[in-house]
This record gives sequence, C-alpha cells and structure tokens, in this order.
Amino acid sequence: MGRKLNLRAVSNLIRKNINKKAGNDTALSLVKPRGSSKLHTLGLVDAIEKDLSGPNPLTPSASSLKYGVSATTIARVISQDLEGKVRKKCRVHALSNKQAKQRLDRGPRLLRYINGRKWKNVVTIDEA
Repeated sequence: MGRKLNLRAVSNLIRKNINKKAGNDTALSLVKPRGSSKLHTLGLVDAIEKDLSGPNPLTPSASSLKYGVSATTIARVISQDLEGKVRKKCRVHALSNKQAKQRLDRGPRLLRYINGRKWKNVVTIDEA
C-alpha cells in the first residue's frame, strides 16, 4: 500500500469499465459540453430588438431587470446579434406636455415685461 491513487483516476477507470460492459468503447465525460447560454434565446433577441427600436430605448441595466438576465447578456445580444454598439444613455431634461404649455403661456408675458424696460442685454437659459 505504498502507492497513492488519485480519486479522479479511480473514477475514470470505474466509468470506463462500466461503459465497456454496456458496449461503449469510449468513456463518457462527466463535464457538460459548453454551448450557447440558455438565457440567450431567439425570443430574448427579438424582445430586445423591439425595445431598442422605439424613440426612447431602455438602458441595458433596465433591460436586464425587465428580462431577468445580466447586463452582460444584454450587451452581448446588442453587439453580436443585433450588430449594434452599446453606449451609455445620457440623461436629458425632457419637458412634459404641461410644462411646455406653461412656457408657451408665460413666454409672451415675459417678452412684454422685458420689452417695456430699458435693458440692453437679456440672457435666458432654456433647457428645452
């Protein structure tokens, strides 16, 4: 008993003997073959493409929360399947309809107020 045996080697020998008795001459591996991700499906690709085709697409992190997959999977779908480029979406100030109407109503009043004064320069900042 001076020899040390590896547990994996013993397992492989046992598996080979079982396969020989069953008629298979090669040992089947216990390692599962790696293939495409089970989450990266055609349905997911179609859903992401539909989300991205609109005027205000979801961010990759929002898409990952919506579909229950990682942001990396979303980025891989966009770059490989849809042949797009993954970019960060910058936040912009978007006026609601109510705010736009309010500015339209108040604009002429402000212009009349400015026009009646003796100001040389007027600087306004508008985010819209």
